[in-house]
Amino acid sequence: MNMQLNMSEFICRAMQLSDLAAVTRIQAEAYIDEILETDEVIHARLLQAPDTAWVVERAGEVCGYLVGYQSTLGEVTPWGSEFSHKQDSTALYLHDLAISTSASGCGLGPLLVNYALMQARQRELRDVALVSVQNSKSFWQKLGFNENTQLDEIQRTNLASYSGPAIYMTRDLIS
Repeated sequence: MNMQLNMSEFICRAMQLSDLAAVTRIQAEAYIDEILETDEVIHARLLQAPDTAWVVERAGEVCGYLVGYQSTLGEVTPWGSEFSHKQDSTALYLHDLAISTSASGCGLGPLLVNYALMQARQRELRDVALVSVQNSKSFWQKLGFNENTQLDEIQRTNLASYSGPAIYMTRDLIS
C-alpha cells in the first residue's frame, strides 16, 4: 500500500506547559534510558526559554518536539543540566529533538529543525549548534551540520557527559 503524507496536516508551534506530558512520552520513546531527562528538568527549561521550545502536531496531537536556547558557539550544555538564554548570544543551541514512534519516518524532524532555523534567522543569530547522540550524525549532516572539534577542555568535559558517541555539530546561518 502506498501511503501519501500531507505535510500541511502538521503544524509547528510554540511548546506550552500543557504539552509536557506528550513531550515526556515522546522522549521515552526516542531515547535510551541513560539519556532520559527528568520531568523537572524539562519543565524548568521550558520556563527558562519558552521562546525556543517548539512542538509539531497533527489534529491536536503532539508528534514531536525541539527545545533549545540562545547561546554562544563553542559552548556545550552538560547532559541533564538546566539552561537559559545567554546574554550576547550569537547561536541557537538545539538541545533536544524527538519524534514519536507513531510519526517516525514522516519527515517531522527536518520540519521542526527548519522551523527552528527560520526562528534563529529572524533573531539574527549567526550559527546553530547541537550535540548529536544515538548515532544521529548523518541525520544532522543532511540538514547542513558539520562536526566541530574546536572545543576547549571544559566544553569537551561537558560533551563527555553524554552517553555513547556524542558529537558537537554546528551550522552557519549566514552563508
